[in-house]
Amino acid sequence: MQPMRRRQRGFPLLCLSVALLAAAALLPGAAVAEGVTPSEARRLRDEVKDMFYHAFDGYMKYAFPLDELRPLSCQGEDSLGGYALTLIDSLDTLALLGDKEKFGAAVEWVGKNVRFDINKTVSVFETNIRILGGLLSAHLIASDYATGMRIQSYDDQLLHLAADLAQRLLPAFDTPTGIPFGSINLKYGVDENESKITSTAAGGTLTLEFGILSRLTNNTVFEQVTKNSVRGIWSRRSKLNLVGAHINVFTGEWTQKDAGIGTSIDSFYEYLLKAYLLFGDEEYLYIFQEAYKAAMHYLHHDPWYVEVNMNSGATVWPLFNSLQAFWPGLQVLAGDVDPAIRTHDAFFSVWKKYGFTPEGFNLATSTVQNGQRSYPLRPELIESTYWLFKATRDYRYIDVGRDILASLQYGARCPCGYCHISDVETHKQDDHMESFFLAETVKYLWLLFDLAAGPDNIVENGPYKYIFSTEGHLLPVTPEIALVDEHCSYFGAFCNGSAARGYGTSASSTKYQKANYTQLDDIQTPSSHHPASNIFATRGYIKGVCPGLTHAQKLGISYSDEEGNVIEQTSESHEHHGESAVESSVQVQSSNIILISHPVASQQDQAFGRWSGTGDHADIVVTADSDSVSHDNTDGSLGVNTEELTKDTERSSKQSADEDVAQNLMSNEDIS
Repeated sequence: MQPMRRRQRGFPLLCLSVALLAAAALLPGAAVAEGVTPSEARRLRDEVKDMFYHAFDGYMKYAFPLDELRPLSCQGEDSLGGYALTLIDSLDTLALLGDKEKFGAAVEWVGKNVRFDINKTVSVFETNIRILGGLLSAHLIASDYATGMRIQSYDDQLLHLAADLAQRLLPAFDTPTGIPFGSINLKYGVDENESKITSTAAGGTLTLEFGILSRLTNNTVFEQVTKNSVRGIWSRRSKLNLVGAHINVFTGEWTQKDAGIGTSIDSFYEYLLKAYLLFGDEEYLYIFQEAYKAAMHYLHHDPWYVEVNMNSGATVWPLFNSLQAFWPGLQVLAGDVDPAIRTHDAFFSVWKKYGFTPEGFNLATSTVQNGQRSYPLRPELIESTYWLFKATRDYRYIDVGRDILASLQYGARCPCGYCHISDVETHKQDDHMESFFLAETVKYLWLLFDLAAGPDNIVENGPYKYIFSTEGHLLPVTPEIALVDEHCSYFGAFCNGSAARGYGTSASSTKYQKANYTQLDDIQTPSSHHPASNIFATRGYIKGVCPGLTHAQKLGISYSDEEGNVIEQTSESHEHHGESAVESSVQVQSSNIILISHPVASQQDQAFGRWSGTGDHADIVVTADSDSVSHDNTDGSLGVNTEELTKDTERSSKQSADEDVAQNLMSNEDIS
């Protein structure tokens, strides 16, 4: 065991251990909540629906067509690009609620009125997850009879808008590393004075939206530039397989070397797994496996997560920040449910203490972090609550949802919508409501209670499985998007079964038996009584096998540390008696793809929230058959240099028409 080292910001490691013990005292008891009746779950679901319409109608009445609502003063503001951001972000929530009338009216207005040929400098990250994702999700719903929300007059207007927007974002990717600039002007491209520093989340949270657009338009450029961005980040990881928070897109130098699962990094992890689940590209799964193992080894102090130096692994910041709360939901998708349960309990204990989660909670002092006292209506904890209930059917998560709903109703509700909380200790309200409140926060709460009531929505009962984007947008796993039979992929090497290229094929996926699993709806999780010890294939189709290549060669990625030294990737060899070389290769490499090992603390350590450096290892299987999730969220940076969408005279000439649209989209009555 190595000697303790002092962290960079003055917190000795011993202090962290004591702090984690103290923080564990916040954890709620392990008693399972009594099950709610379906009628009570329906009442909670309907209350969330009322919450949505209170905020949505407030936006349509007082803010539309500006980007966002100021719910205290009942006014609007342009915060991103000046193109009805909240309406676009809310489209698939309207569809999820079955509100065909408002969904149709909103889609029609967006198709006729939104244009991106404007002199606005916007965040590439936020524009992608909120606008591009919102347009694509609504397009896929509005154009498909199978969803029950097909709009008769719809003629791919939102898809055309999405393609135009993505085309305007493409110049941001023209960098030596392939990692995009953080901001771009939609009309004039990247400004010559644009910062060359961007966050890891901003560079790694583009694959879903751009990949779907490539599949729908048959233009591979969108998918390729985002894959190159992920490769640009991953190839510059440290020897510990950790990535930092901020990077120079020209030099590839890390300008902030703190590694974590929260602010500035969070959705990088999320999109690795989800890109695999949506597209079946095992390159993303392999990278996720390596990144996840490193995160669980260096960042996980059960049940909390800390930030460490990406090169040394030394703890630099013992902080829970609210964006970390998406992690248990991602772990459910990855099949690693037990640590997700413990971490969710820890995170919810902070909510219980204050009524909301602050942006930062210091684990060393068990107090709110100075300068991070606000709760901007974030959805991450609710998102993880939904996924844990979906996986376990433990009704204590309904109690969690009920507590969160009560906090929002009594603390955040204001005259025209729901307000940010500027201080979680005083519950002082702030005159702001970000679009993700309607795109995610309300959506996950509604899905949670609807699932308990007996689900009746396109996510649970629809024709497809859905992946949730980090903004909570519904992305269906359709044959058109997944393309699971188009090619045989193996670690990103597209073999097509071509013997001339030295590639073989093997139907070895049929050779593996499933481990002991507890079947819960469509999610398969390893049974807590029988740890998974066998391996089964991640996909049901025949893979092209490329024998003799290393992981680096198959991925086309160089492995380098900050000094540019190449690190060879070696895989452990196993003897397979009585099998051909091809079969042996498939088995070994399949094991590397889907098997995640992580330390499991002893029961005593788990009870006190302590990280144990020793103990048994449990094998966690990542499966492509589980339902999809969302995560959201932002790296904390918004678009910059926003201006008015049009001149005041132009806006006034459209005012009466926009008011008519808003009146049609707004109703004080619930849609049944």
